[in-house]
Formats: sequence, C-alpha cells, structure tokens
Amino acid sequence: LRAHFCCGAVALLRLEEEHLRPVVVDGLVSESLGRRFAVHQHPRLAALLARGEVTCFDHDSTLPDPYDGLLDALVGEPLPVHDCMGVALRIDGRPWGVLTLDALQTGTFDAAARAALAHCAVHVEAAIRMTRLEQENQALSRAGSPYAGDATDEPALRAALDEGEILGQSEALTRLLHEMKLVATSDLPVLLLGETGVGKELFARLLHRHSPRRHKPLVHVNCAALP
Repeated sequence: LRAHFCCGAVALLRLEEEHLRPVVVDGLVSESLGRRFAVHQHPRLAALLARGEVTCFDHDSTLPDPYDGLLDALVGEPLPVHDCMGVALRIDGRPWGVLTLDALQTGTFDAAARAALAHCAVHVEAAIRMTRLEQENQALSRAGSPYAGDATDEPALRAALDEGEILGQSEALTRLLHEMKLVATSDLPVLLLGETGVGKELFARLLHRHSPRRHKPLVHVNCAALP
C-alpha cells in the first residue's frame, strides 16, 4: 500500500474499547507498535471512525496528527505540512479499526487515490475476516475443544487470541516482558502502576497466562466501584 499510494507511512490500527492499537505499520518507527491512541484525544482518528467513507485531511488542517515524531523519516520531529487520508474498517457490521496513510508531499491523495483506498479497504476487511477465522481454528485445535462453531465462551480460545496483544520491540519493553514472565511463575503479589490507558490490564492478563494458575479463572474487580 505504501508503494502503491506513494506515501510516507501506512498504519493499520485495531479498535479496543476507547483506544486504537497499531497492528501493522510501514514507515513508522517500530516503537509505534507499542502505542495506544485514545480516540477522544486524537480528533483525526475519531473522525475516521465516525465516518463510513474515505476521509482526507487537507494539508492545512489544524487538527493534531497522532503520528507526530513517529515517522521513520522524521524521528522525534513534528510532522511538517502533509497529506493524510484514512478509512474506517468494519467487520460483521461492527467497527474494527482504521487504515491510515500519510504523505509528506502535498497533493498526493487526489480523487483517484481516495477511490483506490475505498477499494483496498474492502480487501483489507476480507483479509481480517480470514485471519480471524484461521486464528480461531488454530486456537480451538490447541485447546482441544469439541466446539467448532461457537468460540465466544472458550477461555482457552480467548487466551490464545490474546497472546500477541502486547506489541513493540524497544529495549525497555523487552526487559519488562522478561521480568513479568519471571515473576509470573512465583507466588509473589504483583502491583501494576500506570496512568489510565497505558495497558495495565494487558500485563495483568500476561501474568495470569504465565502463572501456575493460568487454567483457573482470572477475576476482574473494578476498584472504582468499591465502597
């Protein structure tokens, strides 16, 4: 897609509650895979999700760009005036995420490019459906489940599908994942600290999956609801 549209960056982001998580990127730094973009904090991403068609942002748009400092070509620098285009993806009638394209050359995304992206989005949605079916089949096989048609209540299936949800290749994240898996095998209590949206629940599930109690339920308690 990056070569076809002659753009600087392409990203596929999946919607997870109120955040968008990069799944595949080309032209962005590898650390971007570990980011979570809160939809309400990024008006461009929110606009893509709200509209059911390809959306272009003019080069003079005043809306902040979520990829400032994340382009391979301009690491750590704010994005200059550029073109931005994207489209929301829907699977089985539900919002799945967005596909975004950024071009440093203004005027890149004309009417023909917008029509081409709409066509590509259909193929991307089909690929996502096929990938999900393959993952579900593989997870059911690993779990030895006799349920071939209903995966919604399979804890083993959910755990298998969640296995790769923590992404990123930075040295800090690699070291943290190693330490998490070490402490998971112990009986020590673990306290996860961090601001809202940084992914504490993801790491809690990681601890559970690698603990001796991984075959038992993971009990969620909403502390904010406690008296």
